[in-house]
Amino acid sequence: MSKGDLQFYIDTSEYRGAHRWARREIYLLIDVQQLWPGDETVGELHLKAAVRDTAGTVVLERIWTRRVFRDDREGRGTHTAPYKEAISLDLQPGTYRYRLEIQNHYTSKTGVFDGTFIVRNYEREGLVFSDLQFASDLVRTPEMGPFIRQGWKVTPNTTRHHLAGESLKVYFELYNLGVGGAATEDSFILGYSLRDSLDVVVRTFPAKRFLKPGESVVKAEFLQTEDLQEGTYTFQVEAFDGSTRQYVRSRRTLFVVSGGPEISMAQGQRDLMTYYADIRYVADEATLTDYRAQRTVEDQADFLRTFWKSLDPSPDSATNERLLEHVLRMSEANGRFGAGSRRKGIDTDRGRVLVHYGPPDDIVYNTSAAGRRPYEVWVYEAERRYEFVFRDRRGVGVYELIHSTYPGELQNPYWAQEF
Repeated sequence: MSKGDLQFYIDTSEYRGAHRWARREIYLLIDVQQLWPGDETVGELHLKAAVRDTAGTVVLERIWTRRVFRDDREGRGTHTAPYKEAISLDLQPGTYRYRLEIQNHYTSKTGVFDGTFIVRNYEREGLVFSDLQFASDLVRTPEMGPFIRQGWKVTPNTTRHHLAGESLKVYFELYNLGVGGAATEDSFILGYSLRDSLDVVVRTFPAKRFLKPGESVVKAEFLQTEDLQEGTYTFQVEAFDGSTRQYVRSRRTLFVVSGGPEISMAQGQRDLMTYYADIRYVADEATLTDYRAQRTVEDQADFLRTFWKSLDPSPDSATNERLLEHVLRMSEANGRFGAGSRRKGIDTDRGRVLVHYGPPDDIVYNTSAAGRRPYEVWVYEAERRYEFVFRDRRGVGVYELIHSTYPGELQNPYWAQEF
């Protein structure tokens, strides 16, 4: 989510472009109710996208304006549907940082999102997937325009929240298939699976063999998700080329919910009031001291109400997004990292990091080898790259933080040598 008083969501996908280029698409999702404080019928957004290389040089910049009209055709006077847009960038292989800035012309509210991505070289990688793109709508179309790829209208599911029981809609492309082989080898195999937050396979879909239409293929899949519990999942696609014998896989995270992405804060408070009162990973030391000094339950309740209100990014809305995010992180930490009956997940090192910093952008898992304990590296790339290294010292599934590159955290640059 963006920073600032204008809130929006961002997601990206990448596809192969022209020779040695790639097409990076940035998807924007914004709640239009933020745009009209009064009786206005049109909102005007000023947008600016800038992409920099590793040297800090601006390699691409775009500035444009969008007018968003209030939908009053049914006489309701409001437009609650989100506004979506796709920004397409053609880039050469390399590492880039990007910034998207949006300003509402009539309210002067602004929002900023900073991110990092690596553009791949699709000419050198052999068999390779594009990014996996989750879609809120996926239909065949002869039209041209935004969200259209290879004859499919792929409306992005920008938040990656998926409603349990609904078909999971996924679009992707596969490149560099071997062609010209024997008839028995002129095919490839695709397989799909869903893994839970512990990387355990919870759903597999039958593998399918396809004849090759050429050196690349476009796939749009609709996969059933009935009986899945709420939580964080990883969707995995695997491909095997019959002629070159190459194997490749691709993964992407999604979030399965039972009530849609707009989870009510009232329900979250009823179920998880304990998390509401646990602010040790959110508040600074001075605030925690003040909180602990409150002598009565009523005083503590008043303090917490004021505290969470001060963090609400959209105080005029019914939902406190920061509080909701905190509750979901605490719930996930307890579900994933509980060390038996002696410790709750939120009391572990991984639980603390998850609640304080949020889910990592990537996790590198290193399973145990002879004489070595397993460890994992959490990678965050919001502003710059930071790493947190956790090791299962005793081999009982309790991972302890042994090194981090984040300022103020435990640092041990020689951690790898100690293995």
